[in-house]
Amino acid sequence: MNGRFGAEITGADLSALDDATFAALAEMLRDRHVLCITGQEHLSPAEFLGFARRFGTVTPYPFGEPMAGLPEILRIIKEPTSKGNFGGVWHTDSPYHEIPPSHTVLMGIDIPESGGDTMVADMSAAYDALTQEMKNRIHDLDGVFTATKVHGSAAPELHLGDVARVADTVRADQEYRHPLVRNHPETGLPTLYVSACHMSGLAGLPHVQAQALIDSLAGHIVQDEFTARIRWARGTVVVLDNRCVQHKALNDYPGQRREIHRIQITDGSRPRRWEPDAP
Repeated sequence: MNGRFGAEITGADLSALDDATFAALAEMLRDRHVLCITGQEHLSPAEFLGFARRFGTVTPYPFGEPMAGLPEILRIIKEPTSKGNFGGVWHTDSPYHEIPPSHTVLMGIDIPESGGDTMVADMSAAYDALTQEMKNRIHDLDGVFTATKVHGSAAPELHLGDVARVADTVRADQEYRHPLVRNHPETGLPTLYVSACHMSGLAGLPHVQAQALIDSLAGHIVQDEFTARIRWARGTVVVLDNRCVQHKALNDYPGQRREIHRIQITDGSRPRRWEPDAP
């Protein structure tokens, strides 16, 4: 984490969390966008799921085989002999849905002795740092979001660690438009909504022009001043606000095993364009 966003929390017990303590965590998440809660190795998968559900409705990941007996949980695994990893590019989770997941809740299960960190980027701070000229240029634009480059007909042969993939090309090739500058539904503040690997263009712009703008914004978001690093340990639980955060799983632990459990949550709201005069 860094001084600008993200919060590390110690001493909590997520299996016995009263309403007041959860409300304090939710408020901290609203303000800091990422929570890292250490010392939860005692949590069972069912207790982990129970904690995640407090943020909203579980929305299972459509392109990976779920955990046996708990289909709400995706096991993200990379065995020592695997070379590729899952989530190894900058992205926000599953923006290619009509109602994308608002949060991702993760838990460290098997962590390499070294490496395997996750980088996070603050898309709200990145928006604030744009020039006014750029803010005006992108305000009315919609991104065209799709899973086609990752899971659909435009995808190369993928190596996503040892996550068992579910092939659903029809679903992966669907497209949804969401504002490039979205309103955060809890704070009312503007944030960029960019996930280059999940975007086929910008509505109304020629492809070359749109891709150049997407690439420019994607590069802007991940500058050092907007990023932080999550250093995993067994039992660390992380909550990401997908409405304003990107992340990237580093693939720097050859010959070691890594397992993270993941749950996606939706708040039920479709991304809405930010308007400066909105209440």
